[in-house]
Amino acid sequence: MATAQLVRAARRSQGLSQRDLATRSGVTQPALADIERATHDARGQLLDRLLGGAGYRLCALPTRAHTVAEWADTIYQELRGHARDDAVAFRAFIGCHDDLAGATPLVLAALCVASPPLCGDPRYDAALAALAEYHLARVGFPVPEWVTEPARTLESEWTVSPYTDRTDDLETFRRHGVRLGASELASV
Repeated sequence: MATAQLVRAARRSQGLSQRDLATRSGVTQPALADIERATHDARGQLLDRLLGGAGYRLCALPTRAHTVAEWADTIYQELRGHARDDAVAFRAFIGCHDDLAGATPLVLAALCVASPPLCGDPRYDAALAALAEYHLARVGFPVPEWVTEPARTLESEWTVSPYTDRTDDLETFRRHGVRLGASELASV
């Protein structure tokens, strides 16, 4: 994952502004903005300070899969970009599913443990929480606290596709207000 996305996702997941993280980390806000835009790359000690300022620690996992937090940031970027493409955001959601489905149980837990930043679209916030819960339940692991936060459940149901047979809706997703069938989790 790019340093820019790592820092941005860590900052946003804690609800920090760039100014807040810059102050906590001892860097200037313009320097942090450059890092988040990938015009300057943070390395080593600076990256450790920035992540530490957001309450995170850098670690290595034996996987190439992305964390739920990284996927949430990707969806956020797609939804706020110039195209604001819901289809691209949904493909990113399916990418998250594929990463979680292919992970060993312990790596799966590590991919889900950090609270992802909000996506800017409550539908995807609920869907990502349901997805993490779905995969963690599959291996008998408990869910992290962020999965049960009120912002991760929709007040009004979101039917992902009106063209899918509703008889295969997944209960885990329904608890989060998302009507999604098992067939819709197939890679697109």
